[in-house]
Formats: sequence, C-alpha cells, structure tokens
Amino acid sequence: MLDRKADERIRRYGEIKAQIEQLKAEADMIEAEFLKAMEDDLKDSKYKSVEYSDGRGNRVTLTEADSLKIVYPTYLKDIFGAAYGDVVTAEVKYKLNAAASRMLTAIYNGDYLRGGTVSELVRSLGLDDKTEKALLKKLKGKSFDTDMKNLMKLGGLTEEDAKENAYLISEICAWEEFMKLMKLNGRSTEQEIAEALGWVDGAVTVEQTAKIKITLADNE
Repeated sequence: MLDRKADERIRRYGEIKAQIEQLKAEADMIEAEFLKAMEDDLKDSKYKSVEYSDGRGNRVTLTEADSLKIVYPTYLKDIFGAAYGDVVTAEVKYKLNAAASRMLTAIYNGDYLRGGTVSELVRSLGLDDKTEKALLKKLKGKSFDTDMKNLMKLGGLTEEDAKENAYLISEICAWEEFMKLMKLNGRSTEQEIAEALGWVDGAVTVEQTAKIKITLADNE
C-alpha cells in the first residue's frame, strides 16, 4: 500500500518518464548524425569502423556489422556438401496467433468457466432486449477493458459490477474456444477433454510480469 505521499510519487514518476523520453529522442537525433557522418566517411572505403573525438579524450566509435540472413536454406546443402552437418544447425520456431495464445494462457492458468454462455450471463443482468442485443454484439472476451467499458456504457453497470462480469465473460469465452478446438478434433468425452487439459499443462508455461502505465492530467 502506498502512503499519503503517493500523489507526489505519481507526479515525480511522470516527470522522470517524460525526461527519459526527451533524452532518448535527443540521443537518437545525435546518433543519427553520427550514422550519417559514418556513411560519408566510410564511402568507397574498405574500412568498417570510424572514430570521432572531441579533442578532450571523449570518443565515439561506430562500426558497420555484417549480418548474414539465409534466404534459400536448401542451397546450403549444395554449398557445404559433406561439411553441412558440421556448420549448419536447423532450428524450428513455433509462434501462436493472438487468439490461440489468449486461449492457452487462460486454460493453463485455470481462468475458464465450464458451462454457461455469454448470452446467459447477459440475460441475468436484467436488461431490456435492445440492450442485451447491443451487448452481445460487443462482448467478445478478447479484451477485458473493452468488455468492461461496454458493460458500463451500454449496460449501465457500475465499474465494480462491470469488472466482475467482464472477467466472467473472458472465462466463458476461453472455455468456448477450447471446446471448439475439441469438437474440431473429434474429442468430446470427459476423459478426452481431461487429457487435452493435461497436454496444455505440459506443452506451455505462462510467466507473469507486472506492467505499469501512468496517465497524468494536463494541469497547465
């Protein structure tokens, strides 16, 4: 818990962040000037490095580094022949899209709600038909903040109630997406679902990191 000086820390934190951004922008500008100078000084030269000094012992050294990128890996076997296995290491990388990552994260963390639908949840809020239909078009379970704002704006919920229901919606949608995957793969029995949940637990791990965001009012 922050003490009564929290407002001072918030303002000071904002000032520091603003100064960091200004200094970074200035450093990037100066760096760009050095890079332009390097291009001119190394033009038509075989040298890869150049150094600038202010005459007082302060120096900046810039070096051009070559980065080799493989475009047609198939040709590497022809190039290296018998030495291929000695110099080439094949790596396979797997990347999930946002929807799959969101679903697996929820399943791994246990943030899902079995049974029930978003429609049933919305109907339980006691809203009129027009509002229910409007909400059902907006509530997707993809963004907690977006769902919360729509529940407050369209449904007239308090912030606390909107947060609670937005969380439930994300859990419902996570399980619905998982069950769609099960159906696609012909896995519908409780044993098969339990087995798939075990696979998720073994296939991925989720590291949780804290993120901080500051919003300052313009009092000028």
